Amino acid sequence: MAGLGARALVAPRRALRSAPRMATPTPVECAVPGTGLVLRGVRHAFGGPAAEDGGGRWIFLHGWLDNAASFERLAPLLASDPSFADVVLLDLAGHGLSDHRNAAYHVVDYAAEAVAVADVLFGKDARFNVAGHSLGGGVALLVAGAWPERIARVAALESVGVLSAPAADAPALLRAACRRAPSGRLTEHASVEAAASARARKNVVPDDAFGEAEARVLAARGTAARGEGVVWRADPWLLQPTRLRLPRDAALAFARAVRAPALLLVARDGMFRRLRGVDPFSRLAAWAAAAAAALLRAAAAAAAAANGGRAPAALRRARDAARLVADLAARARALRSPTVARLERGGHHVHLTEPAAVARELTRWAAATRRPGA
Repeated sequence: MAGLGARALVAPRRALRSAPRMATPTPVECAVPGTGLVLRGVRHAFGGPAAEDGGGRWIFLHGWLDNAASFERLAPLLASDPSFADVVLLDLAGHGLSDHRNAAYHVVDYAAEAVAVADVLFGKDARFNVAGHSLGGGVALLVAGAWPERIARVAALESVGVLSAPAADAPALLRAACRRAPSGRLTEHASVEAAASARARKNVVPDDAFGEAEARVLAARGTAARGEGVVWRADPWLLQPTRLRLPRDAALAFARAVRAPALLLVARDGMFRRLRGVDPFSRLAAWAAAAAAALLRAAAAAAAAANGGRAPAALRRARDAARLVADLAARARALRSPTVARLERGGHHVHLTEPAAVARELTRWAAATRRPGA
């Protein structure tokens, strides 16, 4: 997409409008047909005319090992905008209060289950919007690509799609993932506060902005009493390596199939900081990364052939970094109507640490992409 980088937004420092429409969050649960799973979440039905239109219905999907409370600070700040009339914060299977699969997990199942929930809550085949953070952002883009006629908008926070891998890596990934089943043993913490403290010290993605206050938000919903303490509710199977990642071509195909306006919101100190200043949404970076990835792939192959089948670690890291930037850039540019919003700070859990800034970007973008008459 030409001009993708130029369309990036920087959050202003103005205050949010007041939120006159308030609603008491209500718990929801939905049985997923054919699976035996019951998924649970929290619904913020702010009301207004848009509640009857697909443009006002939303499902928000959290990141790996998080839960629906991940959006607890953000959701009330969306009440002032009619584009967010009916907001459902969903616990993915194996997370929060939702049922455990007690078996291997795959991202495509999360996507199918999110659509099943939309059928139950909004009506069979109803249009809606989908947003997600990290893993949830990747799932949101899968939903938007597989069901384009149903999605009015899609927003991905700190994500440009699900993790993918070269098709050639699939046999080794499957073998490695099946080496051992989870033990089922859960670490017991003395209290919810102790569980939150442990999570803050060892976050899934390194995140300097994510502290104990943010971890306590997740722990309040994500822990359960066990013995004299508490344990995290997450299914132990979630900690197993993924048995099959989408091939890169498949991940790119999902992005190309998205017809809805897409928002990609990232924090400069979030997960993409490991790219060391390289902007994957820039046309120049996309071209340079693709060229570098091709050269480094050839160099690594030659080095492996000359060194008993394995290239030097430094060369492999450089190859993988260039390939990552190239993949992210290709996905972002494959979207038909993308907007990139960059926040100066907030870390990987930017919606928890800077909810007002994220709400500003979401409501501004939603207003700009609202259908006439909605």
